Amino acid sequence: MRVFLTIVLPLLAPSLLYIAWLFLRSRTASAQGDGGEASFVSRLGDNVPWLTLVLSGAVLAIGVTTTLYVIQPTGDPDSVYTPPRMENGRILPGEMRPREEASDAAPAVPE
Repeated sequence: MRVFLTIVLPLLAPSLLYIAWLFLRSRTASAQGDGGEASFVSRLGDNVPWLTLVLSGAVLAIGVTTTLYVIQPTGDPDSVYTPPRMENGRILPGEMRPREEASDAAPAVPE
């Protein structure tokens, strides 16, 4: 789901918005009788700015990915990553802990 929201959706968003705009424009033109005889599908095939749509989708995907990377929480430089673990039948997610606290809670490694 994360990949869809951060990569696929931003890549497709400009194209989907352009197609929606063409659809609404063709419906408005046909409702007003302004020569809107051409169908939506035939208008979709005429002069579609594919390069602009692809480039704007790529820029949007890069922007979303960069923004999520920047706002992602990180631990202090002296903290230690504690991986996910099971306690009392529940899975606790991984987290960054201060070094002193992590050494106290470290599981015993069987030898």
